[in-house]
Amino acid sequence: MHLNLDCMRDVLITLEDASFLQELTLGDIIEKTPGYSEDDIKYTILKLDEANFIDARIKQYVDGMAILGVKDITYAGHQFIANIRTDTVWNKVKDVSKSVGATSISAITQIASNVISEILKAQLGIPPQIT
Repeated sequence: MHLNLDCMRDVLITLEDASFLQELTLGDIIEKTPGYSEDDIKYTILKLDEANFIDARIKQYVDGMAILGVKDITYAGHQFIANIRTDTVWNKVKDVSKSVGATSISAITQIASNVISEILKAQLGIPPQIT
């Protein structure tokens, strides 16, 4: 299975929109992020938890696991979603990701930072670096 980048962004936005200290269940997240399969959402939650972008409650069993809920977004998760919230930035991030073939959470985070940096330079009239 691979990480669905749009699902990742939508899950983070859904979690951010929750009330302070409101734990969302897997069912809540599935309901609030239509258009994605349950497996996509589960996998996204697991990967976001592993990347320390969210604080999920996951129960391990001998024959599998269950996602009990997501308690909060971490500081790193908030920073990431702040960088990719706008469609303009997000679409540029996805374009760069696709062109270089890098879709890991760490690569997307770095691409988002670079896209933001280039937008800031353009706003300040600083010419882009030629590499």
